[in-house]
Amino acid sequence: MRTDLQLIIGRLAVVRDRMNELISSKGGETQSCNTMYQYANAIATIPDFSHISNGIETFAGNTLLERIPECINSAAFTSMYRFAKGCTALKQVDRLYTSKATTFVYAFHGCTALKQIDGLDTSAATTLGEAFHNCSSLVKIGSPLDVSNITSQLDTTFVGCSSLEEMEFTGTLKADIWLSGAPKLSIASLMSVINSLADLNLETTPTSKRIILGVKNTAKLSASQLSIITDKGWALE
Repeated sequence: MRTDLQLIIGRLAVVRDRMNELISSKGGETQSCNTMYQYANAIATIPDFSHISNGIETFAGNTLLERIPECINSAAFTSMYRFAKGCTALKQVDRLYTSKATTFVYAFHGCTALKQIDGLDTSAATTLGEAFHNCSSLVKIGSPLDVSNITSQLDTTFVGCSSLEEMEFTGTLKADIWLSGAPKLSIASLMSVINSLADLNLETTPTSKRIILGVKNTAKLSASQLSIITDKGWALE
């Protein structure tokens, strides 16, 4: 039978875990908290993000941040430039409502511990350049990436995404794209990208576009699946 002391210790551990989660979700830090007094101080010093109206370099270079604070008003952001670049402790990004953001350049560049992004609204984005570059632990991007308005090539967007398995494209892509940096993409993920490619045969202005899948991704697809690319007038590499 557990003693009263054991019960108290167990309940305090639950309280500590919940406080860690709460403070972290609000953008506070608990790494040095060992006592209730220290936790109280951590709560009192939670940063105020209510004044932030844009995503430009909001957390860039923060090597302690593990989670994007819930109180961020991402719906107001018109840019996600270097939003969390170099946040090497960041593990998860909850859904961000970024429908006004036109650029995601370097948004999560070098977030090497990041495993999952619940969702990003990229419907207004014209560029995703290096957005996920070297996110080596990233396994899943939870909601579709809308590529309807992308105008610059996605050449470095997925470089170093060696663990990425799940993502989905929506809209029509008219820019060159490299996927060789994400060799673990599922067939469903690859096909979502392929199906999003614009049919260049229908373009009024002749154009030339290419998609670079890489050897490992290409090997996963059948000849008929790969032919969709060339049938749309794209160069497959």
